[in-house]
Amino acid sequence: MPIRFPLTKPAPAGAAAAAPALDPAALARAVDPLAAGEDARAGSRRRRLWDVKHQYHCPVIGTCLPMDVLRRLAEKARVSVGGLTDFALHTQAVGHAEARTPFAELMQKELERRHALAIKRFNQARDEAALWQLWCDAVARGEVPGALWAVWTHPRCGNDLAHRIYGEVHMISHQMGAGQTADLQRLSQLAATVAELRGKLDALTERTAERLAEKVDELEALRQQVATLEAAAAERDALRGRVESLETATGQAAERIDGWRRQADSQSRRADRAEARARALERALAEARDELAEVRAEAAAAETALGAWSGGSGGESGGATPPSCSAPCAASAPRLAGQAVLCVGGIPALTEAYRQIVEKAGGRFVHHDGGLEDNPRALEGTLAAADAVICQAGCISHGAYWRLKDHCKRTGKPCVYLKRASVTSFVRGVVQVAEGAPVLHSGEDEKTYR
Repeated sequence: MPIRFPLTKPAPAGAAAAAPALDPAALARAVDPLAAGEDARAGSRRRRLWDVKHQYHCPVIGTCLPMDVLRRLAEKARVSVGGLTDFALHTQAVGHAEARTPFAELMQKELERRHALAIKRFNQARDEAALWQLWCDAVARGEVPGALWAVWTHPRCGNDLAHRIYGEVHMISHQMGAGQTADLQRLSQLAATVAELRGKLDALTERTAERLAEKVDELEALRQQVATLEAAAAERDALRGRVESLETATGQAAERIDGWRRQADSQSRRADRAEARARALERALAEARDELAEVRAEAAAAETALGAWSGGSGGESGGATPPSCSAPCAASAPRLAGQAVLCVGGIPALTEAYRQIVEKAGGRFVHHDGGLEDNPRALEGTLAAADAVICQAGCISHGAYWRLKDHCKRTGKPCVYLKRASVTSFVRGVVQVAEGAPVLHSGEDEKTYR
């Protein structure tokens, strides 16, 4: 069965007469203020593509011009289309339609040529009521593209009517999808053909009955009538076969519609999954923002520590110590006396802050990320060149952790293990190194890391 749209019929003639008269020039100015002066001079001249309200360019181009035709016109207008998706090309076409560009002129000519019959039919309308009736009839027949172009470019199409049709097209696009118009036309034609064939069959049956009544008294006429009936029966069987074929085609069309509905359901499920992914990305973004805030706080703590070590305690410099940086930041700078301090692990964004803290304390800074990106084999040589080690255990690989632990045990090298990768913890580690950190043996820190 053909799919019908819930369209609102035009107001009765009496109601239209009771309404205030509309000024066509005012309606034209409401539709497109930029073209108001030109329309006033042109009188009944139809609008061109760039005269149509820019809000309507998207549905006009998307509904009235197939994508292959639009791509050919863009190439002819020397608009670069290489690698563009259909959506990107559609967006460029909508942008060009706002002004009289070469691309817009080619689209205007193609629309006029492609929908010439619809334009001729709509040109007979003299008011908005007639335009609305022609639009409703065209939609019922599935002839939306031509009717849409013809009504929006008609000089008698006012702002209210244009907006009403815009809403109809918007809802049709939601309900039908791409390519549905052609199938509606085909279903309508099939229904008309079935009705025509059934009418012919009824007429043929009636004529056969009349012949039987006229020639029932004559034998020869009866024989001729029998022959006629046999021929009629054969023709009727042929017609029934055609009807069955049409019914089969109708069933196949219904199956296609069911397939489209399943595709729509699948697309809906994909949209739900995409929404879930978007929510996951939003959560990841929130976590990244939290991490950025934490890094900024750590950087501020580093600046506070460096400022305190440069000019004395926080109280002497007049600055306030942030909550994240307690006593170690406000204390006087430790003295590393040129020791090479190896920092293993830590937050990459705070590496420069670690360097400044060590150098401000009079030491030399050496860094290895614990095997996350740096070569783990280079750690042994870096450990040998260091006088002391500060290990931020939560930010290194297991292999780097055990290699570092074994080296410090064998060489008796001072090593400070930090549970958290923060500026405050690192400042404490530098203070412990400056005060003479002990050699770490197996115990609580090892259990904590595991």
